[in-house]
Amino acid sequence: MTQMGDNKSARVDSDKELLPLNVLLHCRTVVEGKNFVTTGVMTHVEGELFEVELPEFEQFELGETVKLTVYSPAGIQMMPSIVFAKYEGAIALLQPPDVQKRFKERREHPRVEISGNAQIVQILKATGEELAPESMSELTIHDISISGISFSGLDAPHFATNSRLKAKVEIGFGFNCELEIVRRERQEDRMHCGAIMQVLEPEMLRPLRALILRQQVEKHAQARRDLGKRRTFNG
Repeated sequence: MTQMGDNKSARVDSDKELLPLNVLLHCRTVVEGKNFVTTGVMTHVEGELFEVELPEFEQFELGETVKLTVYSPAGIQMMPSIVFAKYEGAIALLQPPDVQKRFKERREHPRVEISGNAQIVQILKATGEELAPESMSELTIHDISISGISFSGLDAPHFATNSRLKAKVEIGFGFNCELEIVRRERQEDRMHCGAIMQVLEPEMLRPLRALILRQQVEKHAQARRDLGKRRTFNG
């Protein structure tokens, strides 16, 4: 009994020692590739990506395995990573799987804007019964994450808060999912809904994750381009 109590106490103490992942933001970061080593600054720790700002971004190859050394308030952090993308003045890197063991990671899965459509195919009742919807109108998707989605369409009784639904989603590739409506808002003649999403086919998580990563990178790249334009204009 004492040993179990001691183990529980040790786990609690260990959790208290963990710092949030964003402690790495704005820290000096050394990136060591197979043929090149340089120093930059960690500028994003969002979703499954790190972003490091450095002038020699073109020296790294897409898919290249690198070693990161981050000089942070949490001490020197060394970890492997892979170059996922590169754009003017920065590279995007995949966060290593063990990063959550080192830091508190309470972030929501990042949502990205996306074009696509969906259809509700079944209404899931609390009794376990599955009913076909009265109408099969197409829904417009606005954004998506690994575990959430927002969409709009014609209102229907099954879009009530806490309703559970099965849907087919098409965003360049298709997958089936279960949805739980957590938010609804009427805008003119359409209903906008936010829902918790569970992808039913595990193999579809990989292309969904890749899509979200690409959208994150494009968002960051566009932000850097816009910043460069503003600096040029103001200069």
